[in-house]
Amino acid sequence: MILTLLLLLGVLFLSIEIQKHFKIPSPITLILFSFGFYYLFPNMILFSEESFAELVLFLIPVLITSDALQLKLTDLKKNLWSLLFLALVAVVLSILFGLVTANTFFASYHLSAGAVIALFAMVLATDPVSVVSVFSSFKIPHKLKILAEGESLFNDATALIIFSFIALPLMNGIDITAADIVIVSLKVIALSIMIGLLTGFAGIILMRITEDAMSELILILITAYTAFEMAEHFHVAGLLAVIVSIITLNSITEKSLKEASRRVRKGKRILDRTNKSRKIFSSRFMGGITARLNKDITSIERHKQNLNYVALLALLANAFLFISMASIVHIDVLIKYSDEILWMFLVTTVIRAVMMMKFAFISNQTTKMTNINFRWWSVLLFAGIKGGLSIVMLQMLPEGFVHKELFEAIVVGIILLSTIFYALALVAIILYHKTLFETEYNSEVH
Repeated sequence: MILTLLLLLGVLFLSIEIQKHFKIPSPITLILFSFGFYYLFPNMILFSEESFAELVLFLIPVLITSDALQLKLTDLKKNLWSLLFLALVAVVLSILFGLVTANTFFASYHLSAGAVIALFAMVLATDPVSVVSVFSSFKIPHKLKILAEGESLFNDATALIIFSFIALPLMNGIDITAADIVIVSLKVIALSIMIGLLTGFAGIILMRITEDAMSELILILITAYTAFEMAEHFHVAGLLAVIVSIITLNSITEKSLKEASRRVRKGKRILDRTNKSRKIFSSRFMGGITARLNKDITSIERHKQNLNYVALLALLANAFLFISMASIVHIDVLIKYSDEILWMFLVTTVIRAVMMMKFAFISNQTTKMTNINFRWWSVLLFAGIKGGLSIVMLQMLPEGFVHKELFEAIVVGIILLSTIFYALALVAIILYHKTLFETEYNSEVH
């Protein structure tokens, strides 16, 4: 276990340093180091496939919490229609396109409609952690970051809902009509949001009784895992519940911190004027202002600390995820299905390119959505890096499913290909247009 921890920390340290100095996204080096290690030491297996699925399920709320904390309610409101298209409409249209074209690429496997939906849901679910990791090394326009990171976050919830409540029932022989799909989807979304709101508000109430940074961090995690567990208990979308609960908690916290920031500015102005004037105020008056100022500054710094702590936990979780995945992946199986993996990678890339192009066309026709130029389109295209949620869905496939080996190979293969090629393409695009992106970033700041 100690060797495992040393491996985890060592790989993570090297990945962070390489990203900082060479701009190579940490998910790429995490994967390369992890697979390189298990190539050198093939007998050192961390997890069985069954325990790996449980590990991923355990880590998902931490990863989602880290990304949800970066999203502000005001940004979500401003980009509501854009995010709805990217995370809902585009995913649904992509899966429908997959249903139409599946027989062309997988005719010999005779996949059912449920199996096709499940496969495309798994390979369309994106990884917000990888996208955030790439963006962290560059100055990217805030609106573009919101679109890419928000789409990655909510896209996961949509893909999981489609997989769990449409694909799996169809694979288990349950007949589902269009009306059933609409009713079930609305029910799942409504209940998940309700659970997320309740746990988010409960988290805020608990956070108000403590002023300790560590206690607040623990309460943030308790809020996320409670939302996830409650949603899973009621058989709705745990992922969506976590997103809603953390955004709720963070939005209320940010609102109180803005008020604290306003008081800090006001308090500093009063102290500056007092120091410059010849008036003498009572020590009680000055002590009260100073104490309030220190308290507000402490609360602001405490919140920044917690954001950094959660980000660190997410990095550790992501490193653990990639290292663990390397220990269960069978290279011979990936080689066996290499043609299917490459075809699926190309098909999903083309589908994403078309969906992002459609989004760019629609968004440029209305003032309610953010205008998308070619540079932004290319970033959104390659922000579709796959990750841990795809592995979670893979483990949820029905027992005895005859094409499970094929699906495992395709999903793992696409995670590897998208992490390496999409991330490198993102870095190349951002570096090529670095001056323009920085100009847009600076204009937003000012």
